[in-house]
Amino acid sequence: MAEEKIVIVEDDLDIMEVLALYIENAGYQLWQATTINEGKTLITQHNPDVIILDINLPDGNGFELAEEIRQQSNAILIFLTANDTLEYKLEGFDAGADDYITKPFIPKELLARIQAHLKRHQKSNRIIQAGELVLDFDNKEVSKNGVHINLFTKEKQLLFYLAENANRVLSFEQLLDHVWGYDGVVDSKTLSVHMSTLRRKVEDVPSQPKWIHTIRGFGYKFTK
Repeated sequence: MAEEKIVIVEDDLDIMEVLALYIENAGYQLWQATTINEGKTLITQHNPDVIILDINLPDGNGFELAEEIRQQSNAILIFLTANDTLEYKLEGFDAGADDYITKPFIPKELLARIQAHLKRHQKSNRIIQAGELVLDFDNKEVSKNGVHINLFTKEKQLLFYLAENANRVLSFEQLLDHVWGYDGVVDSKTLSVHMSTLRRKVEDVPSQPKWIHTIRGFGYKFTK
């Protein structure tokens, strides 16, 4: 059985049954909840690698649960919901989602996305150090002067991808494709917001960055 663990928080039992069939057949460990409170309990108990989350649940809002999850976990977070408006999608990503899939959906596509996200999170057993900034690829941790920096998943993915390609300019399209992996919902403005937040957390003086540089009209570059 695969080591990866998945928690689904979904109150539609028919959808839950279909998801369970595909996910368990793929060899993942699975736990299911139909309410936010049940989901919190399972997430705390099992520390899953992937969380699949509906928005409208009997005892609350999935966005709020996502924000709570992001305070304690870097698990891959996928919204699965019938809310297909751009406003909801952007709110989902702002809450810390890695992906947003609307119903009706194709189970094989959802499974493929789970596998793609997990592949990106695979351990690389490497550490990159740039001055006082240390990126631990094995444990997916970032520290500066020995002090842990708390980053959301997207921020880490951006920083690690830039650092892997140090001193090379990465275009907006390359960053969007690598971190989000698909078109339509996320654009260069969203990328700019994530980069601004990342700089505030990592740089001593965000307006005069040491590491994360904007190359106007082209993209971004990490300088070691």
